[in-house]
Amino acid sequence: MLNAQGRRDKQSAIHAQYGYVMDKDSLTGGFMAKAGYSRVMGDKGFLGKVEGFYQDYKITYLDNQILPYQKYGLSVSAGYSYEGLSPVFINGWIGAYGAFEKANDGNQNDPKFSAEIPAKVSGITYGLTGSAEVEVMLTRKLSVLVDYTQFYDLKSKFSKSNYAFFGGLKYYIN
Repeated sequence: MLNAQGRRDKQSAIHAQYGYVMDKDSLTGGFMAKAGYSRVMGDKGFLGKVEGFYQDYKITYLDNQILPYQKYGLSVSAGYSYEGLSPVFINGWIGAYGAFEKANDGNQNDPKFSAEIPAKVSGITYGLTGSAEVEVMLTRKLSVLVDYTQFYDLKSKFSKSNYAFFGGLKYYIN
């Protein structure tokens, strides 16, 4: 039996999600994982969260070369939750992230011609992120999460924009 409740001010939760980065333009899909801490801010539906994430997919480089690409980082997001369908919550998030990226396994030369890649193949990048999330309360402290997350890389020379679909669990600490 569902034991649903609304959110309370200063309520905290931890979550973990696993997802798939979809094929788009010059990238080939792969996986992504994220885990974090969230907090309810007041009693009007406002939320905040911090997440660590890891992405692993492939990108297309010059002359149709396929290069491995990894990124791991930290994001901070503000959100809003519509609770009118309780025990189902509709959450929206927008935020920013900083990350370390590595293309071509850190090798500065491309695999096909052994030519030097003009951009640095590893380093710090940053960008914007947004999510649309459905949260279904299973018990008073445990819920299932399903979301669509979009990433916009503002600095990367290899990855400009990608999106992923996730599933996971959230546990309310208090």
